[in-house]
Amino acid sequence: MTLVVSRQLGPALFGVFSFLTAVVVSANCFSNLGLDTWMVREVTKTPSQGKQYLSNILGLKIGTSLITIVLVFLVFRTTDLSQTTLSLLWVLSISLLFNTISQTLWHYGNCFKEFFYHSVLWAASNIIKAGLGITLVFLFQELESLIWGIVVAEAIALILSFCVIRNRFGDFIPKFQFVVWKSYLVRSSPIAIGMIFSVLYFRMDIVMLQLITEEKVVGLYSAAYKLFEVAVVLPHSFMLVLFPTLVEEYHSSRSQFKNRFKKALVLYSLIGGGIALVLWSFSHEVIRTMYGNKFLPSADILEILSWAILLFFINFLLSNLLIASGRERINAWNLIVATVLNISLNLIWIPRYEAIGAAWATLFCEAGLIVALSLQVRKAIK
Repeated sequence: MTLVVSRQLGPALFGVFSFLTAVVVSANCFSNLGLDTWMVREVTKTPSQGKQYLSNILGLKIGTSLITIVLVFLVFRTTDLSQTTLSLLWVLSISLLFNTISQTLWHYGNCFKEFFYHSVLWAASNIIKAGLGITLVFLFQELESLIWGIVVAEAIALILSFCVIRNRFGDFIPKFQFVVWKSYLVRSSPIAIGMIFSVLYFRMDIVMLQLITEEKVVGLYSAAYKLFEVAVVLPHSFMLVLFPTLVEEYHSSRSQFKNRFKKALVLYSLIGGGIALVLWSFSHEVIRTMYGNKFLPSADILEILSWAILLFFINFLLSNLLIASGRERINAWNLIVATVLNISLNLIWIPRYEAIGAAWATLFCEAGLIVALSLQVRKAIK
């Protein structure tokens, strides 16, 4: 879908599309609040409480999603964005409600190490969005129809996810038990804070480019950054399978936990390093093949971001290791500092170097984060 949107609509509209998706994905962490990861960890320890966790988290997420949608509208209404962009942002933010609930349903199977359901439903959701989105872009050659198509696709994916999970694990309904919600929010808050700052750190550069520079610059940066996003799906996917095992082994056998981490570190380093090397070596060829000659300036950005991929692979593993071992507060503080540093560097470098400055800020922060996380993981393993 990225390839089609960039080629059919051009750098400027692709920049608007990237900005809209960056805002909605960032807002998703406020409606999610780390509850999915927390649910997997807690249900892994007490499987008999699975339905109780699922039902209350679904109810809680309906509330947090609606609040987040309103906040997104109010916050960006105060900016100087065009009325068209604001309208599209309001429409796309509706997908928050559907996607946030879908993700909880996908994660529920992970609690019992039945990863097939997460895999198939996640893939199906993306296939529906990509298929409908590409069709609408070719038919109407405009951004508005694409945005509406994504919202409809998310609704379809939610219905599919609900039917599949209910068929496999039995009936459940969202519960609205406010006392239980309060308990869940307090217990999951360190993970929530870490996730919020992780996503802000990961997406803030596109938002700041949109507010500081012009839409074409955002489009050129997004062309390279989309490849970064595709690459980092891999560590997320590996961790879905690895995380429940890390939780179990940390509480049952520290030696197995340590050995598992070492093997995972080698795997993450090799795959992340391989992807980084390929993208760095063939940056111009990759950009030209995917986006066309209009996006060739993105190759210089990709050369910088390619090495951030390797660092992200390792950082993602280290971060989740701290959560699995119950050190989510330490992880949250590391991500808070990294986010503040990233925003500061963007404020300094974007006005002067535009997209190149944003890329260097990302790489610099990933390097700093790997040092901080490594020191904390070393203590956890000992």
